Amino acid sequence: MIIARQKRKENIAEYILYMWQLEDLFRAYNFQMDKINREIVSEYKVSAGEKVEIGNWYAELIESMRAEKVLEQGHLQILDSLVDDLNDFHFRMIESPFHSDYQELYQDAVHNISDFRLKMKIREKIADMEVCLTVLYGYMLMKMKKRPVSDDTIEAIETIRRMIALLASKHKAFEEGSIEL
Repeated sequence: MIIARQKRKENIAEYILYMWQLEDLFRAYNFQMDKINREIVSEYKVSAGEKVEIGNWYAELIESMRAEKVLEQGHLQILDSLVDDLNDFHFRMIESPFHSDYQELYQDAVHNISDFRLKMKIREKIADMEVCLTVLYGYMLMKMKKRPVSDDTIEAIETIRRMIALLASKHKAFEEGSIEL
């Protein structure tokens, strides 16, 4: 919760990835709050009150996952909405006359986005941002599991990472009112 709040303020893409990771963590723990509290929440270096707050927040997220029927796969509607919003922002940046730096990074990444969409057998109608975030999330999981990734794949992912990093930075600036589209 503390990390999520900070990430939401600072970097929308990192926030989404963090929340996807929490969804998968809950799935791995089979949504057993007693086990999550015992093995995860109790290990946080925060006050007892904050641990209770975090545990309650996790329980609310789990209840939302149950209500939205995303226990086995998929994401909470709020996260899907954020991905959609980020995708809309992405297209506004592409069309803007003021953000050629982003447009250049998009041009560097666009073929890799298409390639990953094909490799992942993702339907064409899935938004670019969902593809990009899925690629970054998958790469993060592979690194955590210490699975090998080819240099070509890392290079392709890096074009997407750079584009998403700039998009998230511009999104924050836009939310703060310091840039125009």
